[in-house]
Amino acid sequence: MKFDIDSWRKRKKSFWERILEDLEIGYLDKDLLPLLILLNLDARIYTMSSCSGRITLVDGDNPWSRDDTSVVFKKHIPIALDELLSIYQAKIDKKLWIIVTGPIIHLSSSQISLALRILDKARREGYKHSGIMHLSRSKGVLLELSTGIWVSQLLRTAEKTLVAEEDLNLIVDEYNRMLLEGKKRLDRLYNSLKQIIPGEVDYEVGERVSKELTYLENKTPLQVFYELAGISRKA
Repeated sequence: MKFDIDSWRKRKKSFWERILEDLEIGYLDKDLLPLLILLNLDARIYTMSSCSGRITLVDGDNPWSRDDTSVVFKKHIPIALDELLSIYQAKIDKKLWIIVTGPIIHLSSSQISLALRILDKARREGYKHSGIMHLSRSKGVLLELSTGIWVSQLLRTAEKTLVAEEDLNLIVDEYNRMLLEGKKRLDRLYNSLKQIIPGEVDYEVGERVSKELTYLENKTPLQVFYELAGISRKA
């Protein structure tokens, strides 16, 4: 397939500007930034909506449903016991679920060969649930890179307790452990992709990074995560 490179480049510029806007207003997962910068520094790649991994608490019949479920808590760094307790003790309408999800990265490449190399690297680093989502002349080769980390636990319903309050510390420890595993896989992906990109530098992106994101110079996703979480040494 021959891509419309002008349309593709316009999309790249638009998505890069959105990253900077989301960072400014606080919507962006900051520990995802090193990987997003690395990918976008390559003139043949742009990134779309992505997540570094998070712990979520939802009130609904099913943990996967969006229609009948409301998010009551969301955090991309470890959850504290008192945070979980405050939500656990509050009134809920249906069922209270806790969910941990690993990193999920969406990106586009203007070259099929490069997309396949990225896909191979990702799968080698634990992103087994990854693949090509779509091929488009204007959008390029759309990839989804996912670890498949997704675990949910029903804590209580509106009428009944399923996990005792005194056992919530076990939930906190396990979910934080799984969150950290996802962050480590994000770090491995970053280090692996650094071996092949940027192959063709996007100088416009590079200029914005050198002006606005110098504080991230040489930092990996895991290092940023530890800083955000207030962890002084590696777990």
